[in-house]
Amino acid sequence: MPLTAFTHEQLQQFTRAFENLFDDADPASMTSYYTENAQLMADGMQPIHGHAAITEFWHTAITRTAAAGAQRTIRLHESHSSGDLGYALCTVTVCIPRAGGIADADSTSIAVWDATIWRRDPKGSWRIAVDISTPLPPAAT
Repeated sequence: MPLTAFTHEQLQQFTRAFENLFDDADPASMTSYYTENAQLMADGMQPIHGHAAITEFWHTAITRTAAAGAQRTIRLHESHSSGDLGYALCTVTVCIPRAGGIADADSTSIAVWDATIWRRDPKGSWRIAVDISTPLPPAAT
């Protein structure tokens, strides 16, 4: 399921597919969107490189999210490309329900700003070369 064009519409479809793969607990398919030597960087961890480490990262994230009964969503804000490089800026929000699994105003939301740098491979498919996320401050209540 490679991205064949770097358009806003295809990136929107990618975000929905990526969410579904996360919800379906399929870290290997999520990793298929990355280049072989991709780097992933997130708050509180050393950068990781390559498919094996990225698959393990997604496996752990999926397991933790499921254990909390949380829901993860992605919102695409901006994307641009030039030649064989592109970038996308998104927010990723994880809503953790309060005790008892009830999602309401007392649920906790954690949001990160995510920037992905994409590279077109020799076959014309777009893949993530660098994935960087940083936490957003909690929303004021």
